[in-house]
Amino acid sequence: MRASLVLLVWAVLAVPLSARAQDTSASVERYKQCDAATKGKHLTDEQYRVYMGSCLASEGPPRDPFESARSIEKRCNTVANERQLSGQDRVLFMQTCRTKG
Repeated sequence: MRASLVLLVWAVLAVPLSARAQDTSASVERYKQCDAATKGKHLTDEQYRVYMGSCLASEGPPRDPFESARSIEKRCNTVANERQLSGQDRVLFMQTCRTKG
Protein backbone atom coordinates (compact mmCIF):
# COMPACT_ATOMS: atom_id res chain seq x y z
CA MET A 1 0.00 0.00 0.00
CA ARG A 2 2.73 2.45 0.95
CA ALA A 3 4.75 1.57 -2.12
CA SER A 4 1.83 2.38 -4.44
CA LEU A 5 1.23 5.66 -2.57
CA VAL A 6 4.90 6.61 -2.92
CA LEU A 7 4.80 5.68 -6.60
CA LEU A 8 1.67 7.80 -7.14
CA VAL A 9 3.19 10.83 -5.40
CA TRP A 10 6.40 10.45 -7.40
CA ALA A 11 4.45 10.23 -10.68
CA VAL A 12 2.46 13.36 -9.85
CA LEU A 13 5.59 15.33 -8.98
CA ALA A 14 7.69 14.03 -11.87
CA VAL A 15 5.40 15.37 -14.61
CA PRO A 16 5.61 19.05 -13.61
CA LEU A 17 9.38 18.77 -13.12
CA SER A 18 9.92 17.47 -16.64
CA ALA A 19 7.63 20.15 -18.05
CA ARG A 20 9.56 22.83 -16.17
CA ALA A 21 12.86 21.44 -17.46
CA GLN A 22 11.63 21.72 -21.06
CA ASP A 23 10.35 25.26 -20.42
CA THR A 24 13.68 26.24 -18.88
CA SER A 25 15.66 24.85 -21.80
CA ALA A 26 13.44 26.76 -24.24
CA SER A 27 14.01 30.02 -22.38
CA VAL A 28 17.75 29.38 -22.21
CA GLU A 29 17.77 28.73 -25.96
CA ARG A 30 15.82 31.96 -26.56
CA TYR A 31 18.32 33.88 -24.42
CA LYS A 32 21.21 32.43 -26.43
CA GLN A 33 19.54 33.44 -29.71
CA CYS A 34 18.93 36.99 -28.50
CA ASP A 35 22.46 37.28 -27.14
CA ALA A 36 23.95 36.01 -30.40
CA ALA A 37 22.15 38.80 -32.28
CA THR A 38 24.06 41.40 -30.22
CA LYS A 39 27.54 40.06 -31.01
CA GLY A 40 29.72 42.61 -32.77
CA LYS A 41 27.22 45.47 -32.32
CA HIS A 42 29.19 47.25 -29.55
CA LEU A 43 26.13 48.00 -27.41
CA THR A 44 26.36 49.90 -24.15
CA ASP A 45 25.10 48.16 -21.03
CA GLU A 46 21.82 50.09 -21.15
CA GLN A 47 21.28 49.35 -24.85
CA TYR A 48 21.99 45.67 -24.20
CA ARG A 49 19.50 45.49 -21.31
CA VAL A 50 16.78 47.22 -23.33
CA TYR A 51 17.37 45.02 -26.37
CA MET A 52 17.45 41.79 -24.36
CA GLY A 53 14.24 42.73 -22.55
CA SER A 54 12.38 43.34 -25.78
CA CYS A 55 13.91 40.33 -27.53
CA LEU A 56 13.04 37.93 -24.74
CA ALA A 57 9.49 39.30 -24.60
CA SER A 58 8.91 38.85 -28.33
CA GLU A 59 8.01 35.54 -29.93
CA GLY A 60 9.60 35.95 -33.34
CA PRO A 61 13.21 35.46 -34.30
CA PRO A 62 15.69 37.93 -32.78
CA ARG A 63 15.98 41.10 -34.80
CA ASP A 64 18.90 43.42 -35.35
CA PRO A 65 19.33 45.76 -32.35
CA PHE A 66 19.84 48.70 -34.70
CA GLU A 67 17.02 47.86 -37.11
CA SER A 68 15.48 51.06 -38.45
CA ALA A 69 11.78 51.89 -38.27
CA ARG A 70 11.62 51.70 -42.05
CA SER A 71 13.01 48.16 -42.19
CA ILE A 72 10.63 47.09 -39.40
CA GLU A 73 7.72 48.51 -41.41
CA LYS A 74 8.87 46.65 -44.55
CA ARG A 75 9.24 43.38 -42.65
CA CYS A 76 5.80 43.75 -41.05
CA ASN A 77 4.25 44.55 -44.44
CA THR A 78 5.86 41.47 -45.96
CA VAL A 79 4.44 39.25 -43.23
CA ALA A 80 1.00 40.88 -43.54
CA ASN A 81 1.05 40.30 -47.31
CA GLU A 82 2.06 36.66 -46.85
CA ARG A 83 -0.86 36.18 -44.45
CA GLN A 84 -3.16 38.04 -46.87
CA LEU A 85 -4.41 40.37 -44.15
CA SER A 86 -6.67 43.29 -45.00
CA GLY A 87 -8.84 45.83 -43.26
CA GLN A 88 -8.98 45.91 -39.49
CA ASP A 89 -7.04 42.64 -39.19
CA ARG A 90 -4.11 44.20 -41.04
CA VAL A 91 -4.23 47.39 -38.95
CA LEU A 92 -4.16 45.42 -35.70
CA PHE A 93 -1.38 43.15 -36.94
CA MET A 94 0.74 46.10 -38.08
CA GLN A 95 0.35 47.83 -34.71
CA THR A 96 1.50 44.78 -32.77
CA CYS A 97 4.22 43.95 -35.29
CA ARG A 98 5.73 47.43 -35.03
CA THR A 99 5.83 47.38 -31.23
CA LYS A 100 6.90 43.77 -30.67
CA GLY A 101 9.25 43.54 -33.60
